[in-house]
Amino acid sequence: MINSDLNPEFINKFLDYSAVSLNKSPNSVKEYNYDLNMFFKYMKIHFKLTKETDFSKINIKDFDLNTLKRITTDDINAFLSYLALNQRKQTSYQS
Repeated sequence: MINSDLNPEFINKFLDYSAVSLNKSPNSVKEYNYDLNMFFKYMKIHFKLTKETDFSKINIKDFDLNTLKRITTDDINAFLSYLALNQRKQTSYQS
């Protein structure tokens, strides 16, 4: 279940559009929500909008459209690098 109260309105609109207009499954919409939350929490750290580093404690409700417009390809690549590094760390821990 998605707690839409924790999302900025633009994420909720996208999730509604995905479910209704694109006919995405509830599981897909749930995963979109998870991925977008992780991305925007990372962006809050990346843009120094929070001092918190524990993703579970970062609130993205206040992420606004002006900040969204600041995101560049380089910021997205930084996030993808972060994900790849964490995936490698988790894989090495499991070995």
